[in-house]
Amino acid sequence: MKRIGIIALLVFLSSSLFAQNYRKTNLSSPLKATINLKDNPAVFYNPSLVHLDQHPVPYYTDFGNKKALAQKRRAETLAKLQPHNTSNKTQGIAPDPVIDTGWLANAGGTPMDNDIAISNDGKLISAVNSNIYVYNTNGTLLGIRNIVNIVPFLGQFDRVSDPRLLYDPKTDRFVLVCFSGNTSTTSRIIMGFTTSNDPLTGWNFYEITGNPFNDSTWSDYPIISISDKDLFMTFNQIQEGIGWQNGFRQSVIYQIKKDDGYNASPLQYTLWDSIKYNGQLYRNICPAKYQETNMGDDMYFLSVRNVDVSNDSIFIMHIDDSYQSGNAVMTQRAVISPVPYGFPPNPSMSNGNYLMTNDGRVLAAIYENDYIHFGANSVHPTLNNAGVLLGEIQNVSSATPTVKAEIFADANTEYGYPSMAYMGSYPGEHRVMFNLAHCYTDSFPGLSVLYKNFNGDYSDMIRVKESAGPINNLVDTNERWGDYSGIQTMYNDYNVAYMAGTYVPGSTYRAWVAKIRNGDWPVSVSNQPSVQTKSDIFPNPIKESKFSSRFTLASKENLSFNLYDMQGRLVENLLNTQGKKGRNEFSFNTSVLPKGNYVFTIQTETSKIVSEMISIQ
Repeated sequence: MKRIGIIALLVFLSSSLFAQNYRKTNLSSPLKATINLKDNPAVFYNPSLVHLDQHPVPYYTDFGNKKALAQKRRAETLAKLQPHNTSNKTQGIAPDPVIDTGWLANAGGTPMDNDIAISNDGKLISAVNSNIYVYNTNGTLLGIRNIVNIVPFLGQFDRVSDPRLLYDPKTDRFVLVCFSGNTSTTSRIIMGFTTSNDPLTGWNFYEITGNPFNDSTWSDYPIISISDKDLFMTFNQIQEGIGWQNGFRQSVIYQIKKDDGYNASPLQYTLWDSIKYNGQLYRNICPAKYQETNMGDDMYFLSVRNVDVSNDSIFIMHIDDSYQSGNAVMTQRAVISPVPYGFPPNPSMSNGNYLMTNDGRVLAAIYENDYIHFGANSVHPTLNNAGVLLGEIQNVSSATPTVKAEIFADANTEYGYPSMAYMGSYPGEHRVMFNLAHCYTDSFPGLSVLYKNFNGDYSDMIRVKESAGPINNLVDTNERWGDYSGIQTMYNDYNVAYMAGTYVPGSTYRAWVAKIRNGDWPVSVSNQPSVQTKSDIFPNPIKESKFSSRFTLASKENLSFNLYDMQGRLVENLLNTQGKKGRNEFSFNTSVLPKGNYVFTIQTETSKIVSEMISIQ
């Protein structure tokens, strides 16, 4: 009994300690409906209604004044740089990513809010606003559904927007989150969980109020992520009748027991609200997604002062346990970016219209092995044009995290709306692929990819798709570029990612989906055309963080690649896979290992074919 009393006291003290920084409430929501999309009889008309006059920047307000100042500085700086050559590019150090294929994909609505998810068996969902297109990996269209046609089974909804997708590699299921309505009485959050790995079959749908505080706010701009046991959603609460720019009230986090959604059980969840640092509420919170099958029960989140003209603060929130533990606590801290970020201006197009970059919020983040990689819109500090802040926080759980960051833009090209995917094939191999929107100054928008290798070096900025014209959908000169983009690694092939972003093929705009390959050397076995009878180990000693071994197989074999210390203890099982008949090459990154001597072995199911000492210097 004394032990129970002590635990209760500690829980109370913990709650009291952080009461000024957040509030948490446990809630529940019943299953709304299970819907088989193959049985949906609705005809798909791809409806889209856009209010052409609703998007001007609200001048004579704090947000509008800052945007006007950013535009003025941009124009003054770019005028001094004229003329400029759009063919000039910065040479990267890391190998360039390879574009395998791409296709014209989803359509519908303004702005083009693109997201994407793909299963291990190659079912790919492209979501744009209320439209869902399902493809295979060759770009063959398997089915189209409109959420507007689905939600009548759930009830009457005002409108549907901002779809977010993810694929859960642990359960082989998909998750969809979007919202409906932009008033306090119509705002609802819609969540869908597939009952299998086929997104065209059963979905368990739920809906919760988008006005959980019973006030005059509504829920906007979701971002989602998963841990081993939970689904996390972040939303912004917006004052109705004002607009998101000046009506922002607070950002909240939902922590949901995800198995409830897969099993069609009532959703059990926690709402975290009133989240602040030094008394100031966060504006936009972005979860740092796990992107491996082995996920923890916790979740990190990032935020910045995204409407400041200039700032260098990055805020880290950490929910340390699962919903079902009943013990989850949030901690917070601030770190400093080595480069200042700031409120971004809008890039211009050839028709005189501008592409809205909104603010400098963190748009994407991923967590891997005590690192957080992140991306945000920003202003370039010297060019004063639109760029993206890309960075990483190393040793995030330690007392002294290290922050590295760069802002990408040049005199000829502006960037926005980054998303990212983890491309490492084992824990700690920090390879990241970035999906970005680009626009040549006074030209057309398009899509780019950028690769960062395990040393933190970047590739060239590679153009994936160039639009055929400018965006020209609205009466106002401020056109919507798209509020986010999507990219996901294939969990059963970490050398491949699929991305989706805004593309203009003609008079309107569509989504473009592309398959991207890692151009760097992976931890893998690759078949070589030449034949050689002996095994080659190179380089040895290892000074450049890469180790390779070439060997010949008389027939295909199941292979195990291992690393041992000099006392014969296993350091790492590097890879288990099948080698092909003929010449093969195996390679791996040694930068994560302490310097010293090791024994590297390659073993078949019956014998050891390579056993060599290697030295890492």
